[in-house]
Amino acid sequence: MSKPAPSVHRDLSAAISRKAQRVGERAPSVRGSDWRLAVVTAENGDGTVDADGIDDIRCMETYSQPAVGDVIVITQSSSGNWLAWGRTTTVDPDWTPLTLAAGYTNPGHGYTASYLREGRRIWMRGRIGPTSGTIADGDTLATIPTAIRPGVAVAWAVARDAGAMPAVCRLEITAAGALRTFQSTNLPTWVSLDGLSYTI
Repeated sequence: MSKPAPSVHRDLSAAISRKAQRVGERAPSVRGSDWRLAVVTAENGDGTVDADGIDDIRCMETYSQPAVGDVIVITQSSSGNWLAWGRTTTVDPDWTPLTLAAGYTNPGHGYTASYLREGRRIWMRGRIGPTSGTIADGDTLATIPTAIRPGVAVAWAVARDAGAMPAVCRLEITAAGALRTFQSTNLPTWVSLDGLSYTI
């Protein structure tokens, strides 16, 4: 019986080596821990997310507001467990001006009324006043874009001009997105959105 040529041994050895490498690349126990970017495809409501075909990735406490579409950093332990570290910057970091209702504008001081979205967290800033006179009780100052509306009505006590003491009034966003103020007497000439925040 003749022996295989040396080239056959080399080819077989190379094929086994390549196969072992491919298996090792996929096996966490061989590869060790790893991290990569992934896109969230589901938020499971139990502190886990699904991303890029991987189910039930446990979220770190710092990633408490996951949303579908987030680009996140995920890491895998050598035992195969997955962990979501958090969101990368995936949104325009600039503030987006709100479209104000007819008869309303910036009163000439403070920021322009704007919002900033950070995942499911919405921040607001700026001041709104009427083009003349005062803000009527219950009047709608703007309609919040559908994509950033809260699921339920939310309200705050916000700063206003010093026409009343204390210089605050009620401001709310309805579930339908109406941004309204309420002050039955000493009507304000402007209100502030600075520091307002809610989740969607």
